[in-house]
Amino acid sequence: MSPSWRDRVTIFFEPARIYLARRPRGLRARPGIALAVDCGTATGAPWQAALEALGRSLGTLAWQSADARVTVSNDFVRFALVPDAGRLRDDEERLAAARHHLRAVYGERAEPWRIVLGSGDETALAAGIDPELIDGLVATLTAANLRPLAIEPFLATAFNLCRRSIGSGPAWLAVAEPRRLCLAYFDRGAWQRVRSERVRAPLQDELPAALERSRLADGGPAGAGRVLLVSREENRVEFPDGSGWSLEPMRLDAESSPPAMRH
Repeated sequence: MSPSWRDRVTIFFEPARIYLARRPRGLRARPGIALAVDCGTATGAPWQAALEALGRSLGTLAWQSADARVTVSNDFVRFALVPDAGRLRDDEERLAAARHHLRAVYGERAEPWRIVLGSGDETALAAGIDPELIDGLVATLTAANLRPLAIEPFLATAFNLCRRSIGSGPAWLAVAEPRRLCLAYFDRGAWQRVRSERVRAPLQDELPAALERSRLADGGPAGAGRVLLVSREENRVEFPDGSGWSLEPMRLDAESSPPAMRH
């Protein structure tokens, strides 16, 4: 069967809940199906309960013979920036540089991670993830007779969604989840800094405070300005008058972003 005629399954993989959708393809496409599944409490690895819930759900749904794309919560991913990535000569150098910068931030914990480095001639985003999670996702999809097309962090999905909107001027990208907030600062279209924090209060309170912390803590010029907010849920955030911040909510569309991790 030609890939262009296969149904597409999209999965959003969070610690406490997973979201699944099947979008039929073809000239006489049927209506799509979407559902959310609570995962319960994790007793092993932080992602184990979500992975087991995914396996049970796919077994019940019997969504066979389709292509699958998985967006992984930033809770399960660690990030670092690699400067001058365009000067790296080959995949071996790129992997070594990405691992070096992740180890500089996270220490020896980064050594076993599955690592990928984004594209770009300037600073690029490196992401590290537990290889057992990647292998578990691939095995779960394969067991359900689904073909894994891509597994990528939510931050990568959000960046690909907002790439054109970021533009060449200073801009912030905020990627919000129930338990985590990722912030990235861009100037001249290039990554300048990235931070990931646990969320312990409503986004209305967390986002302005986190932006100010990031703006002031990392050194170098980073002023208040445009904030592109990507989230699965609608979040009402208002900045104080005169703060210098302006919000641009972006609609999350999993089909719009090219893959950052392939397997």
